[in-house]
Amino acid sequence: MQTAGMKKTGAVPGPFLRWGAVLCLLVVAAVGSPAQTSVEDRMAALEVLLQQQNARIQQLEQELAASKGEVQPVSAAEVNNVRPFIRPAVLVSSSPSPVLTPAAVAEPAAAAVPPQQAPATADINSSPDFEGLNFFRGVRFSGFLDAYYGFNFDEPADRKVPYRNFDFNHNSLTLSQVSFDMSKPVSESSPLGYMLQLGFGPTADWVNSGDFTIGNSTAAHFFQYYLSGRVPAGRGLTLDVGKFVTPHGAEVIDTRADWNYSRGLLFAWAIPYYHFGMRATYPVSDKVTVAAFLANGWNNVLDNNGGKTYGFQLVWNPSSRFSFIQNYMLGPEQADVSDSENTRHLWDSLITIKLHDKVTFMTNFDYGMDRIVGGEHVHWIGTANYLKFQLTPSFALTPRFEFYSDPMGFTTGTRQQLKEFTITPEFLISENLVTRFEYRRDWSNASVFGGDTRKDTRSQDTAAVGLILKF
Repeated sequence: MQTAGMKKTGAVPGPFLRWGAVLCLLVVAAVGSPAQTSVEDRMAALEVLLQQQNARIQQLEQELAASKGEVQPVSAAEVNNVRPFIRPAVLVSSSPSPVLTPAAVAEPAAAAVPPQQAPATADINSSPDFEGLNFFRGVRFSGFLDAYYGFNFDEPADRKVPYRNFDFNHNSLTLSQVSFDMSKPVSESSPLGYMLQLGFGPTADWVNSGDFTIGNSTAAHFFQYYLSGRVPAGRGLTLDVGKFVTPHGAEVIDTRADWNYSRGLLFAWAIPYYHFGMRATYPVSDKVTVAAFLANGWNNVLDNNGGKTYGFQLVWNPSSRFSFIQNYMLGPEQADVSDSENTRHLWDSLITIKLHDKVTFMTNFDYGMDRIVGGEHVHWIGTANYLKFQLTPSFALTPRFEFYSDPMGFTTGTRQQLKEFTITPEFLISENLVTRFEYRRDWSNASVFGGDTRKDTRSQDTAAVGLILKF
């Protein structure tokens, strides 16, 4: 029996047979074939004859090898010189966050060999090239660039827009943030994953500026970084450990996912940006998912006191047109305080209703309470309402109205009630380029807005245009 790793001896060298066949074909084509009407027809006929002769040569070589029955070992060096061809990784997803997977490996055509003979091929799975590509299987790469121009009609002397997050600057072209993401979601076949999101620009500096362990150092450029693992319990329990964005609110740091360009009052004043700790998520059914959190606190990687913050989440999706999310978080957040009397509580509710194929309504409610040094009880409450009209695949119009009450001035620094109305036309210029125009009016029951003293200091009007390039 002949096995893999052996080669035949005593056979007529294959190259002589092949060159002889080519010469025969040329002679036949010259004197024996019918007259052709074009050069293309002659070439086609030659190719057909050549394929027939190659097939006959392979058959003769196999018959000769079988009749001789003589084999000779192949050296290890010769085997190692034959490497399987692997194409580079290609993008196989048309989604905004494409999945990078190795391309299919081209299989060699099966030769007509005797049943007892196996082809001498290298093990693809053991190839270093294949292992390198396999590391990126299921990994998603994405990112975006966010830039804007904003104008405050109050024309403040400090050239800033008060009570905003991220779109701070007046009458200035500003690069808000550049973000790069690399993530690998967990699944039954891939139980380990991770998420890494890098951010650069004023937005990254602002989000992390409140953390006394980070400030504006290099670490401030990490929006998220956590490891994920899937535990095969029931429908699959997912555990995340590291830094992750808060589950609260209707709006997020990632501009791509928001309906308006500017962030609202609730995003800016009612909820945290991120947490560092552990998160467990479990799908109870196809319609219900629950999650629990254990974190160091609000907007800090290292804890600023001796307590811990706990969180719980319920997600209910009874149909494709309705979604309900309820979040609750509690824990001491004041520096160097750990007793239960100074526990901060936050209730966050989010309802999304698809009223029509082109109309979606979303409402967000937040209520928070805390006890500051001295025992004074403080609280804040607010609601945000959105109505998105997706009029065409490339054009959407989203009005937003918010009410936010800070009666003790705990979050905004002033005892006041804030309101704002925003209207945002969005144009999808291409699959990767989005432009949002925006007009917004903010007003308060306190004199908190600057600018010319002849103008109303209880209100402010702004306009902006934002550009989001996704990649």
